[in-house]
Amino acid sequence: MNENNLEYLKKTLDNLGFDNKLNEVLETAIRREIPNFSLGIQTTHRPLDSVDPKAARTEKLSFDINFNRSKDSDMYFLNDYKVTLHQKDNPVVRSQTFNLERDYRVTALQAFKLLSGQAIENDVFLRTKNEPNRENAPNQERTPVWFKLNLEVKDAYGNHPMRTFRPEYGYDLEASLKKYPIKGLKDAEKLQEVSKALRNGNIVQADLQIGRRTIPVTLAANPQMKTVDILDKDRREVRDEAIFASKDKTQSVKVPRAADLSAGRETSESKIEANREDVEQAPSAKRSR
Repeated sequence: MNENNLEYLKKTLDNLGFDNKLNEVLETAIRREIPNFSLGIQTTHRPLDSVDPKAARTEKLSFDINFNRSKDSDMYFLNDYKVTLHQKDNPVVRSQTFNLERDYRVTALQAFKLLSGQAIENDVFLRTKNEPNRENAPNQERTPVWFKLNLEVKDAYGNHPMRTFRPEYGYDLEASLKKYPIKGLKDAEKLQEVSKALRNGNIVQADLQIGRRTIPVTLAANPQMKTVDILDKDRREVRDEAIFASKDKTQSVKVPRAADLSAGRETSESKIEANREDVEQAPSAKRSR
């Protein structure tokens, strides 16, 4: 058995978020020289929009992690894993196979968030046709890229297509947040805190100011539309028209300027003076007849 290879696989499992729970069964399978095998593990999570840290863990995930042995050596490889998500309030069972190289080593927690419909941002080594494995390229820098699954369709392999949004796409999360009257975000530290949570694929609780009202909402990053999704407590979308309607109405009310008021007074005084002249001239006209 290749001890170095085993340690590398254990480290990979740990980096993916499986800790050391599978180490024993992994070592057993490799010692038995099984050419291809899968290891399974189950986890549970609270719903992403839950605000109660003691809420029940109703989101159930099953992972099947696939290993295969090289035909030319005693080395084993972890190429991909399949995850299946069962949600309490969603009868549709979602599943996805994540390829470690193709999908930039998506972790178990990130897989849960992606299958839950969230977008995440990862700093990755971008690949090119000439250099498919950029992680080993000299002086290669990581690039922040947004990822989101298209949960509406599946491809020929039974997977949801992965959408990617690179910096040149032009999604500015901080600018999107500043666009809305969200309480507390004028503070730079608070803005950074909320931004970080959204980049990690979390749903953020916030207070939105609409006119004179403040309503509780949830925020989620939407890189495709270059905005932030805002939902009310009933998970209904709060649209821009509703958010900015009261502001538009306020701006549409024209406040008279001092000059206008003066002009108004002058006009009124002129009319009064003209009426006086008419009154004074009326008797003489009568007398002339």
